[in-house]
Amino acid sequence: MTDNPRKEANVLIRIVLVQNNPVFGEVAGNLDRVKALYGGRKGLRPDLVIFPELFASGYQFTSKSEALSLGEGDGRDGREKGPTVRFLEEFSMETKGWVVGGLPLRRGNKVYNSAVVTHHGTVMAIYDKTHLFEAENRWFERGSGPLCLVRTEFGLMGVMICFDWLFPEVTRSLALSGALLIAHPVNWVLPFGPQGMILRSVENRVFTATANRVGEEARGGFKPLRYIGSSQVVSPQGEILARAPEEAESLLEIQCDPELARSKRVVEESDFFRQRRPDLYRN
Repeated sequence: MTDNPRKEANVLIRIVLVQNNPVFGEVAGNLDRVKALYGGRKGLRPDLVIFPELFASGYQFTSKSEALSLGEGDGRDGREKGPTVRFLEEFSMETKGWVVGGLPLRRGNKVYNSAVVTHHGTVMAIYDKTHLFEAENRWFERGSGPLCLVRTEFGLMGVMICFDWLFPEVTRSLALSGALLIAHPVNWVLPFGPQGMILRSVENRVFTATANRVGEEARGGFKPLRYIGSSQVVSPQGEILARAPEEAESLLEIQCDPELARSKRVVEESDFFRQRRPDLYRN
C-alpha cells in the first residue's frame, strides 16, 4: 500500500470517469483524442480520474505478437516507460489528483492486462488483472497478486479490472482490507455489468467507480464486440449516483463522501462484516 495523509472526515471528493472510443493500435492518436475530450474541462480539479481498461491500445487483440508490440514498459526494473504510462503520470501532475488507467504492460516476453495508478506525476501502484476474459487468456498472463490497495488522502482505494467483478471474492477482499472506494476500469460487453456492480457496492458497502469505453471492434475474424458504455458511480447503498450514455464518448463527474463507506450496517443491529461466518464458508 502507498502512504498518503488523510483528509478530514466528511469531505466530498470529485471523481471523473472518462468514457472514450479508441481505435485499435493507434496509441498516440487515442491519447490525443482523450486529451481533446478532457480539454474543455480542465478546471475540474478532480481528486480521482479513471480511464477504461486498455483505453489507449484498444481491446481486441488477434495475436500474441500484437500484444507484445503494444505492451509497454512501466519504468520499473530498468524498463523504459511507454507512452500511456507517461500520459498517466503527466495527467496526474496536471490534475494534481489520483489517476487510474488500463493498459497492456510488457515484462520480457510476457504481457499483462494492467492498471496503473499515478499521483503527482509518479506511478504509485500497478495491478495486473487477475481474472482474464475469453481470448485475453491467449495474449495476457494472469496477475499473480496481491490485490491492489492504495492509501490516498480520501481513504483506502481498491483497484480491480473488468471481469474481476464477477468474482465476488475480489471486491469482498478489498472491502475487508478497508477499501472505501473501488476504481474499476472496464471494457464491458456483457449487458448485466452495470447492474451487477450495484450488488457489489451494496454487499460490501463501498463506492464503486466503473469507467467503460464505447464503440465496436471486429478484427481478425473474431466475433464483433460492442462496448456498452454506461460508466457509473454507485454508492454503498446501491444508488446510481451518475451513469454515462451507452454509445457516446463522455466525461462523467460526480462528488461523493468516501467516509460513508465506513459503516457496514444494513439496519441498526445488522452489520455485514461483523455477522460474517467464515467458519462455515468453504472453497
